[in-house]
Amino acid sequence: MMRRRSHGNQYVQTGKVVKNKAGFTLVELLVAICMLSLLMAGVISVMTSLRRSYTTQEVAAGAQQNVRMAIAYMVNDIRLAGLDPSQQANTGFEQAIATSLRFTSDRVPEGETDSNGEIDDDNFERLTYYWNVDDNTLRLRLYGSIEQTLVDNVTNLRFRYFDRDGDETADLTEIRSVQILLTVQEPAGREGLLERSYSTRVRCRNMGI
Repeated sequence: MMRRRSHGNQYVQTGKVVKNKAGFTLVELLVAICMLSLLMAGVISVMTSLRRSYTTQEVAAGAQQNVRMAIAYMVNDIRLAGLDPSQQANTGFEQAIATSLRFTSDRVPEGETDSNGEIDDDNFERLTYYWNVDDNTLRLRLYGSIEQTLVDNVTNLRFRYFDRDGDETADLTEIRSVQILLTVQEPAGREGLLERSYSTRVRCRNMGI
């Protein structure tokens, strides 16, 4: 018959010591807690980074959409500059500087089938696009003192004017295309400020006809 002797929580059996594996030691628990804390800190750091990245991308997309909408407005209107079906309205560019341009077109009024040979301000036939540096906005002056803000937080707006040979010109009657550069700045949380620029060139297809 095998001899056994009890020594506290240990048992001696045929000369071999067998430990009681009933639980974890205090040191093992502390090590596990430290590892769990490090893991949680890493997860929180990743989540914070992803959230910050999402905020930045969201703001960037919003800024880009604002710029594209403003560019689309200007492109559509500038293409009509000089429109004069009757050859009696004397339409074209009235002002062409770096931060502002004004032009006219003899459009066909809604409900009509032909233009009237005159420039009617209340029919949006004289338009001014300009950068208001006092409040950093891109504005459209429709007629008289009636204006609307197209984009806020504008940090740069530049117009360049080219003749039929592609050379820059200051002659209003020689303008055949307009280059637009618009830059908008938006806040992006902890990322600070974010800028988005857009540039395009518009052919004035009704000029020089």
